[in-house]
Amino acid sequence: MLFASEEWVRALVQAVNGHPDLPRALAGLGADLAAVVEADPPHFPRSVSAWGRQRGGRIGEWRLLEDEDEILELGPAYVVRAPYRVWKDLLRRRVDPVQAAVSGAVKVKGDLESLIRRSSYRYVLDAALGAVATEFPDERRAPA
Repeated sequence: MLFASEEWVRALVQAVNGHPDLPRALAGLGADLAAVVEADPPHFPRSVSAWGRQRGGRIGEWRLLEDEDEILELGPAYVVRAPYRVWKDLLRRRVDPVQAAVSGAVKVKGDLESLIRRSSYRYVLDAALGAVATEFPDERRAPA
């Protein structure tokens, strides 16, 4: 599935929601989060934004946003943004998310300290990512 597509986000949410430790990982965090994958031409020509809200220890609702300005209207507890290549490195585990946030490679609006305290639950997201086949746009094979 193509990274950051609606199909990919749906599969990731389903995989994350299936993890038994998700309620503990989400405990004490804000109600919602927006993530922005910033354009990184030519491989990722336009930015993509997604929003999700936790409910009952799972991601209860989510959507891809038509326009990044919707984030301002939604007013999520956290906004996490980075260029495509940084997200790719994070997903490939080439970059530590805490280091990326502290260095500014990933920009976080909201209570960064509470996210850092939850970093020991990264395995929840890693397990979900491992369950979702991810194809990155710059690695797509040309049709034969």
